[in-house]
Amino acid sequence: MLTEKQIQIIKSENEYLLVQIEDLNETIAQREKELESLRQTAQHAVELQSKIDINLLEFEQMQRTIGQRQQKASGDAIMIEELEKELLDSLKTLQKYSSLADENEQLKASLQGSEEELNMASGLYKKVADLKREVTLLKSEMEIKDLEIENLREELKEIRLQNPSNGA
Repeated sequence: MLTEKQIQIIKSENEYLLVQIEDLNETIAQREKELESLRQTAQHAVELQSKIDINLLEFEQMQRTIGQRQQKASGDAIMIEELEKELLDSLKTLQKYSSLADENEQLKASLQGSEEELNMASGLYKKVADLKREVTLLKSEMEIKDLEIENLREELKEIRLQNPSNGA
């Protein structure tokens, strides 16, 4: 049989668990927003990777063009200088895209970590649900015990009324 203090402790723990559930739900919502943001960033990185591939193909084409132009106009220094400028710009762009590709890999790792945290949060949410069910069962058992005690008191009253000399 639970004492009033034990009942208060159970109620207090139940309230604490409800607060934790709310906190956990907020954390899950926040993680889902972060996960969506990471997915969008990853999609953007994929698009940038595609642009890198296109630029690499363009870069290779430019190299071939440079070779052909050097063969055709080996004496034309001005034209070569302009092509070198274009090539340097392409290399700078390639470096930027390469940096973005590295960032994409980092984002993928971060996304995996967030997914792992989300899985852990789901496990905690299940534990909270199990604890809620257990608290509900304990409350139900308490109510049944209270009814049994009340019935026993009524029976005791009836017995005392039937046998006044044996009573108090």
